[in-house]
Amino acid sequence: MTDTKLITLLKKLTPDEMRDLEKYIASPYFSKSRDLNPLFSILKKLYPDFSGKDLNNEYLFHSLYPGKKYEKVKSDNLIKTLYSGMFRMCKNFLSQNEFMKDTKRREFYLLNQLRKKQLNKEFEKEFTKITEEDNFSNRGSMEYFMENYYLKSVFRDYSLDNDDFKNTYENALSAGELTSVMALIKCLRYADEKTLADMYNLETRYNLTDNLLRHLNFRSLIDEMKKNNDRFYPYVYTYYLVYLLNTGKSTDVYFDLKNHLNEYAEIFGKDELYILRSILLTFCSIMSAGKERKRFQREQFELNDGNLKLGIYKRSREEDFHVVLFRNMVLNSSAVGETEWLEKFIETYSPELPDKHRENMINFSKAFLCISGKEYEKALEYFSKIRLNLFFFKIDVRIFQLIIYYELNYTEQAYSLIDSTNHFLTDTGQASEIVTESTKNFLKYYKEILKLKNTKLYGKSDASFLLNEIKENKVLASRDWLVEKVNELMQ
Repeated sequence: MTDTKLITLLKKLTPDEMRDLEKYIASPYFSKSRDLNPLFSILKKLYPDFSGKDLNNEYLFHSLYPGKKYEKVKSDNLIKTLYSGMFRMCKNFLSQNEFMKDTKRREFYLLNQLRKKQLNKEFEKEFTKITEEDNFSNRGSMEYFMENYYLKSVFRDYSLDNDDFKNTYENALSAGELTSVMALIKCLRYADEKTLADMYNLETRYNLTDNLLRHLNFRSLIDEMKKNNDRFYPYVYTYYLVYLLNTGKSTDVYFDLKNHLNEYAEIFGKDELYILRSILLTFCSIMSAGKERKRFQREQFELNDGNLKLGIYKRSREEDFHVVLFRNMVLNSSAVGETEWLEKFIETYSPELPDKHRENMINFSKAFLCISGKEYEKALEYFSKIRLNLFFFKIDVRIFQLIIYYELNYTEQAYSLIDSTNHFLTDTGQASEIVTESTKNFLKYYKEILKLKNTKLYGKSDASFLLNEIKENKVLASRDWLVEKVNELMQ
């Protein structure tokens, strides 16, 4: 009987982490109880699959204690004890790994230890170095203010230790300001969480954050901050605009936020700019389904292009290019007619896609290039190569196959795909309400246009009525293409 907890954990480790774990276990500093090196040496030979006849207690016992007799209960208990010790070591290793990555927290702990040891010169040297670097990739986020809070707190305590009451008071004030800013930002970001809860139909209990949000006069507070040239004003005003955008969906607020971010871009780190510009992109995506779609499709394209130039299209260099974001950029650039840009985008950024989705996404993207160039048969070839292992592929591919069937006059295939797509939407539990509604509306209007196209018994008034209905529908996939096809029929 093997310890599944330990094996499951070891399976999750990368080869580099396994090598580091071996060094960690071999270190006398970290390994202060049983010698677990022999057990690890056996287990690492079974990495990464940990399968086969060797993964049993009797084999492990004989490997660890050659020549000794295996006694079922006693020996199994010994192996169980070793497994428990190894599991604890692995968890400690994960904690140590995370700690070593947390540079800012380690800096705080070092400063605090230097303070406690009264190594004042070293404390001041380290503190100056840390504050001058200010290399926070998350600058402007709640985490950034939290990290600065720790720095102010440790300098407050250092000043008090040295009877420097002026700096004690100033750093106590600064620490208080930082906690206040964190609270304000948390309140203003609450709308994001509330929106998510509403999407999943979750009941929201009473909470202090919501209470504060409803009772604070943010407009008055922000005006006072601006009047006093408060150093935190640009941050708080940013999140106030985000709050207004989330709750009001106003185009004026969108442009206020966009302009404000352009003006104060340097005060935010890449991580936070990524989040804030993603909020702008989400708004553009919503507006692209409405009457101002042309304007906001172009806005969306400019934001995407800007994010690529700024290098903030993903959270870190090590991360993959998120497949949904890649897909959205393909659809958007195609919608605004930026074919040359799309071609360069696919060539430059597709190598950064996750391995398991790269080939699919390249075929998907090249299909759109073919559609833009009216190479419909070639586009169908690319679509046929796509494995429908992501939900959005299952919808996107069907919609754009229907568009191609229309252009190629494949009427029978079109009716067959309309029917199968309706069944798919009815049977699947994966589609959200808005995706289901927008796709079903597309199918309805597509079928009407197909009928008009294939019969001579219609007047312009029929097409005109259909056109108005399409334009007025608020939840509709591929609206521009539908409008274009009705206009062609009316000529």
